Amino acid sequence: MYIIRNELRYAGLISLPGATVDISLIIPTRDRQNTLKRCLDSLQESPFSRFEVIVVDDCSQQNVSDLVKAYGHKIVRLDKPSGAWHARNRGAQEAQGNILVFIDSDMIIPPDGLPKIHRFFLQNNYAALSGINSCPKNSENFATCYKSLWMHYSYLCSPQNFDWFISGIGAVKRDVFFRLKGFDTSFITQTGGGDLEFGRRLKEAGLKIFLDKELQGNHLKQFTVFSLIKNDYNRSKGWFRLILRKKMVPDVLKKLRLANIYPQFIVSVLAVLLFFPSIFLSFVSTQFLLIALASLAIYMIANFNLFRFFHQKGGLKFLLKAIPFSFLDHLVSGFGVIAGGWDYWTHPMKKPERTLP
Repeated sequence: MYIIRNELRYAGLISLPGATVDISLIIPTRDRQNTLKRCLDSLQESPFSRFEVIVVDDCSQQNVSDLVKAYGHKIVRLDKPSGAWHARNRGAQEAQGNILVFIDSDMIIPPDGLPKIHRFFLQNNYAALSGINSCPKNSENFATCYKSLWMHYSYLCSPQNFDWFISGIGAVKRDVFFRLKGFDTSFITQTGGGDLEFGRRLKEAGLKIFLDKELQGNHLKQFTVFSLIKNDYNRSKGWFRLILRKKMVPDVLKKLRLANIYPQFIVSVLAVLLFFPSIFLSFVSTQFLLIALASLAIYMIANFNLFRFFHQKGGLKFLLKAIPFSFLDHLVSGFGVIAGGWDYWTHPMKKPERTLP
């Protein structure tokens, strides 16, 4: 037993003598008191006890300090709004555990989540672990249900060994996180990319990330149709800028994959971008009409399994709404890619900023 414990300690998997925690949960938040409470409530259900919770308040207008302290957790308040990536780095500086678990303040963690994370690092030689979003409840509105189902499906289609870290529910060894100097704080939440970039650095360092499809958190974020379209436009724009910055284009074209973006999604975006100019030009020549119809056929074939999944989980009524909306969503994502390329070539990205020593 002594030999085993020392091997684990050397690997950075258990706490040092005198420490009371193995896992440090880091939760950035800003004006999300209601969802934060539900998040903290879910942690109360965990049978695992050797963990601490560090909530980093990114200068909320609401008073979350009393709420966090009522649960007996640590609260760190930032003097000015600095973004979720800075907040996560700041929380890591306060952490005592050798496993850092990052979750969003609107994420519900299942009771077996923390034991599963702890057991994984004891039994496997991975630097990081990411969970996925669970399927949505039937009571959620259409836009939220669509986004949640799409996210769940995209993760199910992803390989278990992949090159993306999911900060909504993800764990990483403490020594690895500090060795890589944490998250790049030059990213903003609206455009995403911070967790994708961190995962890329893990891969470049020769480290492995495991996608645990059985570790599923319930994401409480709600969307309207407008907010979802805006979200997907900004995400596509930010991600494509990152792809160009990290010189990942050859790799993406070779694999037709980026993080949880599966090949059919990329094909769908290209098909939609080809469809609309072709349908307008069809008034000039019938050849363009044939191109438009071929693009539409490619789109439907590429998304057959996705639409079947929508039907299984949401029923026929939901599917009939989801098909045209999916078409629109892919179009908006395509515009985001175009805008991201334009921004990259006209406005150089900031140099990486990391707040860890």
